[in-house]
Amino acid sequence: MVTNFIDISTWIFKRTFRDYWLEFVNILEKTILFLSVSSLSVGISGFFATFIAYSLLGIPARIDICIAVFLMAFSLYSINKITDIKEDAINIPERLSFIKGRGKLILTYSISAYILCIIMTFLDSPSSTLLCFIPLIANVLYGSRLLPGLPRLKDIPVMKNVVVAVSWAITLTLLPAAHIMYERSTIALVFFFMLIKAFVNTVLYDLRDVKGDRENKIKTLPVILGTEKTVLVLLALNGALLPLLTIFSKSAWTITAMLIINGFACILYFGKNMNKLAMDVFVDGEWTLISIIFILFCATGQMI
Repeated sequence: MVTNFIDISTWIFKRTFRDYWLEFVNILEKTILFLSVSSLSVGISGFFATFIAYSLLGIPARIDICIAVFLMAFSLYSINKITDIKEDAINIPERLSFIKGRGKLILTYSISAYILCIIMTFLDSPSSTLLCFIPLIANVLYGSRLLPGLPRLKDIPVMKNVVVAVSWAITLTLLPAAHIMYERSTIALVFFFMLIKAFVNTVLYDLRDVKGDRENKIKTLPVILGTEKTVLVLLALNGALLPLLTIFSKSAWTITAMLIINGFACILYFGKNMNKLAMDVFVDGEWTLISIIFILFCATGQMI
């Protein structure tokens, strides 16, 4: 009798625990999906990428500038979701469901966020205000025909990755460096790091979107080279960051090492497996994850 009661109690506990776990996983998946389709996750990544840039430059982070970059990234990627409806209908149908019927609302709060970003940057450093327009200008130039008879940047293979990587590397490096422009060698190293990371991450997303890009005749690296060769290119680029570990020290070394390791892991994993949710967490969200790990270690006195 007692044995039966214990068996029944154990079964009920296991069933309850399993149900709670499945419910937790379901809520987590929905939360991550919402953060992704709403562009909030990109904004959060922009916040923490700026925080990391400050750490690599060896200066205290200014939260107002981190928030300004959050607003900038959130705004631009929200607008992109409206303009890229055709591609997203194939690659990420969840975005289409989010945007449907909300176009004007998304445009309104995106413009408001960008204006607030400009104001916050101006209050910190008026001379840095122009940097806020670099990603926006790059976005416009990317889809425009600059001269009659010449192809748009959008029509040139891999230019999307180059434009995104260069514009964001400039912004993420120079906004934090506004008050230490005399440290040119350090700024150049951080710019190089941000450039390679941004390029690798955009190409990883092209691996996810290869079906839609191929159907829309967008010549990304995976469409041109195929998955295996693209993975080799990304491994080589990520490996090009390793020499920085001989230059950076203390906090900058630790952060750089963690991001390089995560880069290799993501390239190898997503080169063979395509999990959209995991990609949002470990590729787009890598700046957030590494920042949180770094802050926790610092808080426990395990890291300088």
